[in-house]
Amino acid sequence: MTRFADKIALVTGGTSGIGEAVSRQLRGEGAYVMVLSNAPQAELDAAVAEGMIDAARHVDISDAAAVARSVADMTASAGPVDILVNNAAMWAPNPVPESPLALFDRHIDVNLKGSFYVTHAVLPAMLEKRAGWIVFVGSVSGIAGRAGDSAYSASKAGVAMLARTLAAELGAQGIRINCVCPGSVATPLTAGLRTPEGEQAIAALMKDHPSPRGEFFMDPAQMAEVICFLVDPKSSALHGAVVIADEGLTATM
Repeated sequence: MTRFADKIALVTGGTSGIGEAVSRQLRGEGAYVMVLSNAPQAELDAAVAEGMIDAARHVDISDAAAVARSVADMTASAGPVDILVNNAAMWAPNPVPESPLALFDRHIDVNLKGSFYVTHAVLPAMLEKRAGWIVFVGSVSGIAGRAGDSAYSASKAGVAMLARTLAAELGAQGIRINCVCPGSVATPLTAGLRTPEGEQAIAALMKDHPSPRGEFFMDPAQMAEVICFLVDPKSSALHGAVVIADEGLTATM
């Protein structure tokens, strides 16, 4: 399939978890895929050499100036971004009041502000072309709060509202924006939960989980399918949508 032929895509956090699955699918369907990631540059270069992606830069997306430079450098040779997937994020439990305030700040800086900085960097070219597709990756934690996760939940709720607000602002200029909110996905971010110690808690959650597969953790490829659909013209009716992709998890909350 080549539904994304001649498209330039930028995926943040695009060599791990959901981002890796998105990168592989976009490239497999014809897109030229660039990645911004906090992974070591050597790992990113290896992903390029493997053929997973076409280009990558190590960058902390909470650094607006570094993001702007990286986007400018990459697009100077590849061309302007057509598709942006704001996927990069961090997560760490922050029970209050014992968690340091810096941990809350870091979640906002990376998950919310970082997504805005990358969007801000690619928007001028999209506005000039009057065309572009942007998907923000939120979380069900930003819809149904979870004890001990105030920083992550607040940051992801902000991501969803950022997507909706920008959709309202930019839709008339040809830029289609949506947000997908995954449930529990088997990624490095959730590795700490996929342990023998976490089995009891997961079993309790699964008691009422309506997943048709009977499993708590979804495969990143499932999220890639949803995200790629949101940047496909066939999903043109979706704009400013917050799509909950959790196999029914929040339906039981």
